[in-house]
Amino acid sequence: MANSIRNSSQRSVIHCDTTDGAITLVELKGSLETTPTKAHIVEIYWQTAGSLTIDRGGTNVHAFTGTGHWNLMASGCELGGTQTADIGLTVSGDTYAIIVVHKSYELV
Repeated sequence: MANSIRNSSQRSVIHCDTTDGAITLVELKGSLETTPTKAHIVEIYWQTAGSLTIDRGGTNVHAFTGTGHWNLMASGCELGGTQTADIGLTVSGDTYAIIVVHKSYELV
């Protein structure tokens, strides 16, 4: 399976199992919305026999191993990094992840 993105208004869900160096804000645009100006990673599910590293604009923000679920939205948080930067995914080993992204459209 290749990576896929399901876009809807104000939210995108990334299903990943392969490395993707730059998921852009344009790729997170739903059919009935303008291009987002920021992408906030708020929830992550992962299962890996290797690892998953997420970067923002080329700067690593977190590495995941094993299996887990991180619901940052419940505490009003998001994964750190620059929210205007591309989302990079580096996958090693047998890895699958679902990443929930909330989008905003304010001027940068």
